[in-house]
Amino acid sequence: MAFSPASLLSVLQTLPVPARYRVALSGGLDSVVLLHALHDVAPRLAAPVEAVHVNHGLHGDALEWENFCESLCAALDIPLLSLQLELGPVRGLSLEALAREARYSIIAEQMEEGEMLLTAHHGDDQVETFLLQLLRGAGVRGLASMPRLREWQSGWLARPLLDFSRAELEAWAREQGLRWREDPSNRETDIRRNYLRHEIIPLLKEQWPGLVTTTGRSARHCAEAAQILRDTAEEDLMLVLDLARPWQLPLRGLEALNEARLKNLLRYWIGSRGLPVPGHQVLSRILHEMIPAPEDALPQVDWEGGQLRRYRDRLYLLPSLPPAPAASLVLAWDGRGSLELPGGLGSLSVTRAAPWLSEGVFVVFRREGMRCRPAGREGRRSFKRLCQDLHIPPWLRSRLPLLVREGELLAVADQCLCHPLSGENPLLWERPEWLY
Repeated sequence: MAFSPASLLSVLQTLPVPARYRVALSGGLDSVVLLHALHDVAPRLAAPVEAVHVNHGLHGDALEWENFCESLCAALDIPLLSLQLELGPVRGLSLEALAREARYSIIAEQMEEGEMLLTAHHGDDQVETFLLQLLRGAGVRGLASMPRLREWQSGWLARPLLDFSRAELEAWAREQGLRWREDPSNRETDIRRNYLRHEIIPLLKEQWPGLVTTTGRSARHCAEAAQILRDTAEEDLMLVLDLARPWQLPLRGLEALNEARLKNLLRYWIGSRGLPVPGHQVLSRILHEMIPAPEDALPQVDWEGGQLRRYRDRLYLLPSLPPAPAASLVLAWDGRGSLELPGGLGSLSVTRAAPWLSEGVFVVFRREGMRCRPAGREGRRSFKRLCQDLHIPPWLRSRLPLLVREGELLAVADQCLCHPLSGENPLLWERPEWLY
């Protein structure tokens, strides 16, 4: 199917109607074609069109591109929002990846509720993405590549040109006498995407002329398979998850799942908590070392951005833990207002008046020899035994805020009062959700 404004309109009519279309305009061929075609069909659209340009400042022509985009939008009478970025190298990230993330981030700050960002990714971009994911060993989620539409911010991000090749876009642009800017970095074949674009994909197209169409079809099949896997994982998770503790996963019930289904559940659970999903080797360690470990073991598996621990037949998902506060740290508090705790551990406040607290206490963290007789119970317990009774995992015990006066332990956060105190614990510990 040849590209035309009418074919673009047909695609847009399959998408939700936004409050406004925002076009990511770089000044290159693809985004210039998208903007011109939108201009042609604007009277038939149910929402206004606005362009947004991001000046990365990465090379000497950046200002000239910005001026070009301003002139183009002025000629088409389309509003343009110009945004500025100042980027520098970040260790471990390519400049291309850094610019892409920064571009989406700064545009996201401008998006309003119900708006749709349109990007000019086309079928050849989809082929490149698919092949890059394939060569990285990605599963169906990665091979799904770029979706035509996804929810983004409080609206959507859409790629309405995925069914068209770059050659089809260029043919229409030349037919219309359009002008655009060429990014010289697109010719640098030491960038992997460019290497595929200029060296590999042309050879593939010689043997498989329908490469753009068939790859797009495969990506859609993978997207459907990925959705089925997500739905299955969500159903499996709901059968075992303790909704009051979503960062913990009881092992009971997992034995009914085969290995592939258990991996699928773990990927979904970890990703749903906003942490990076670990790769194949880490998942294999979780399945073959952590889950079958002896009941009294405390196995731990780490990966970049997250870790998984086991305690009392539960898996505990955590971000990389910050160091525990020093045992020598002492914070004075009288219960007035909230007390901010160190190390990202949240804050302490009170839910009702407590005379013993208004007299002043000190907040400390675990020290040797601490003991407590829980309010309303007989017998003093060591701090370790008390934490065992409260089902507090060992790695979190040194992070519990403890209230003391004259060397006596009065309260273990909002978990327990110690004799001679009694009644309801007035403390409220607002802490990260993963902190048990």
